[in-house]
Amino acid sequence: MQCTVEILSIGNELLLGNTVNTNASWIASRVTALGGKVTRITTVADNLNGISQTIREALRRKPDFLITTGGIGPTFDDMSLKGVARALHLRIRVDKNAVEMLRAHYARRFPNQRIPLTKPRLKMASIPTSSTPILNPVGSAPGVRLIAHATEIFCLPGVPSEAKAIFQDTVSKAIKARSKGTVFVEKWFRVRGVPESSLAPEVSGVMRRWRGVYIKSHPRGIDMNGRPKIELHLSIASEKPREARSIVHSAAKDIRKRLIVLGAQVKP
Repeated sequence: MQCTVEILSIGNELLLGNTVNTNASWIASRVTALGGKVTRITTVADNLNGISQTIREALRRKPDFLITTGGIGPTFDDMSLKGVARALHLRIRVDKNAVEMLRAHYARRFPNQRIPLTKPRLKMASIPTSSTPILNPVGSAPGVRLIAHATEIFCLPGVPSEAKAIFQDTVSKAIKARSKGTVFVEKWFRVRGVPESSLAPEVSGVMRRWRGVYIKSHPRGIDMNGRPKIELHLSIASEKPREARSIVHSAAKDIRKRLIVLGAQVKP
């Protein structure tokens, strides 16, 4: 069975439309590739009550993992960790290991200077009790890891390069271990000349025949000749890689034949 993952993106800039939420899409694609299943992506503002309430709601759904991005920096509006602490009735304390991570970061970045750990910098080393800091190999603010009931929580920075680095180094290993060999197999088709309404019954027929295969159609407008353009995505998650590849291959052949009968042009 696939492990389940929820992603919580935190930041006013995401809700204002000033910043595209690339972290959520990238993390979702990596979780899927690792055999996990993203069941929800939520975006909230830099608001303490909103963050803590959203975390409590997520935990009631009992995902295997909850990954937050954003809000763990040195400024006043970075309040993700306080939100986690409030949701779980924990205190915030300066963690000595997180402090050492900060010292090491500034020593690497400014080798000939002594950077004081001011109050804003120590804020990045202040994490909920019962949690552990995660080394940030790119930036200053450590990530945070903790367990809440049946859910493992990872709090990552909002800077994409930092979020990706911590995910690759730490989060991906935890998801891979929990997914227990589940693989995600997929195949794409480009379809021309058939509207989505004509394609829909054939998609449903293939999904009924090949259990476990999910087919999603993505309309892409029309081509220069006025023909509908559609992309088809076939996928399956399974603990049996060889069988999964065989099923997707067979389903792809099936849908391809059906579409050609309809007069469509089909390309991989």
